[in-house]
Amino acid sequence: MEQPARCLRKRYDYPPEPLTFAYESYMIVPVVMIQPMNGRADMNLKTSDMAICAETSAFSIRDYSDQGLLGPVPREENNHYRFFDPRLIPQVYLLRALRELGLSSQQFAEYGNRRTPQSTQALFRGYSARLEIELMHLQANLDMLRSYLSLIDEGLAAASGKITLCALQERPVRFSSLERYSSRTSQRERLRRAFGQIRQNGNAGCPLGFVYKDFLDFLEKPDVPAQLVSFDPCGPDTRPAGEYLVGTQACFYGEANDLPRRMFQHALQSGLELSGPAFTVYLFDAACVTEPEQYLLQACVGVKRTQARG
Repeated sequence: MEQPARCLRKRYDYPPEPLTFAYESYMIVPVVMIQPMNGRADMNLKTSDMAICAETSAFSIRDYSDQGLLGPVPREENNHYRFFDPRLIPQVYLLRALRELGLSSQQFAEYGNRRTPQSTQALFRGYSARLEIELMHLQANLDMLRSYLSLIDEGLAAASGKITLCALQERPVRFSSLERYSSRTSQRERLRRAFGQIRQNGNAGCPLGFVYKDFLDFLEKPDVPAQLVSFDPCGPDTRPAGEYLVGTQACFYGEANDLPRRMFQHALQSGLELSGPAFTVYLFDAACVTEPEQYLLQACVGVKRTQARG
C-alpha cells in the first residue's frame, strides 16, 4: 500500500504533487493538495479547530489563509479541507492585534504579499513605539484615578469635624522643591512655580495638597504653605509612616476655618507634642462633589507623647 505523502512535516521545503492555484480577486494563493492523512497528521488542526484555539471565527481563519498570511496551507485531496500547524495559532492573534491597532487594508495586503524580515521589523517597531507612548498615558491616567480613589475612600470613612490620633502608613508623594524667594515674590507666583516643578517631573493630574514647615505655620498662616505636595502614587518622596493627629473639616478651598486651632487644643489637652511638617489635602473636592459645602479638608501632623493621658 502506498504511503501518504509526508508533506505535513516538510511542506515548506518541497510541495508534493499535484500543485494547483486557487484564484482570489486580490491575489493568487498556492494550494497544496495532499493525500488522506494518518500518522502524525492528527497534530494539525482543521479550520474549525484553529478558530476555537485562536478565539476567532472560521471565516477569519479562511480569510487570513486566502490572503497568504498563514503561509502555504495543505489541503486534503478528497474534500479540500485545510489543515493548519498549531504553531500558527500565535500568528492569528498577531494578525488580529494588527487589525485592532489600525493597520489599513492596503497595509494589511502589503504585509500579506510582500513581507520580509526587514519590512516586518520596521512595521512592528513603529507600532511598538506607539503602544509604549499609549501605555505611558494609560498608566498615568490609572495612577491619577487610583490617587483620587484612595482619598475618596478616606473621606467616606472619616467624619467631618472630628479629630483623632491614628497611625498612618507611609505614602508615596511628590513634593515641589523648597526655594528661597525674595520678599517681593507674590504667593501666586510661588505656587505657579511649585506646580510647574510637579508638572515637569511627575503626574500633574493627581490631587494636590499643601505642606507646612511645622504646625505653627499651619496655625498662623494656613494660606501660605511652604510646598505643594502631589499625591502621585509613583512619586519619589514619601509622607513618613507614624502616629499623626488627623483632623477633618468641611470647607471650601483656602478656608481651614477653626480646624488648626481645634487640633492645637486637642494636642494640648491630650499631652501631645506636634512634631514635623503638617500636611493638608482635600478628601472631597470638585472632582467628586458638586456643592462646595461638601468639600472635606484633611490636615495631619506627626505627634510625640509628652505625658500619659488622663
